[in-house]
Amino acid sequence: MNKNIVLCGVGGQGIVLAAKLLAATAMEKGLNVMSAETIGMAQRGGSVFSFVKIGDQVDTPMMGNGTADLIIGFEPGETVRVLPYLKQGGTVITSDRPVVPVSASLEPGS
Repeated sequence: MNKNIVLCGVGGQGIVLAAKLLAATAMEKGLNVMSAETIGMAQRGGSVFSFVKIGDQVDTPMMGNGTADLIIGFEPGETVRVLPYLKQGGTVITSDRPVVPVSASLEPGS
């Protein structure tokens, strides 16, 4: 059994923590796991995504387009951004509540 999972959202939503918890749970079950995340944009509001690969044939944490079995989206816009990773017949679970950047609520000139 091999599973490729992408978690995505914006900084401050706990994407990296969720990926670490998922990986730790799989390791506790005796499964091979590799993970990688984008943390450079992890400041509040920035785009964040993590890859988690679980299974027998885990040789690299990175994924190519069309290889994810599951996308877990914490923010709908970010979910759309990572859809190219989803393989044919894959599953998407996403929040329907967008996170509006603070800068979008500021009045011009303030």
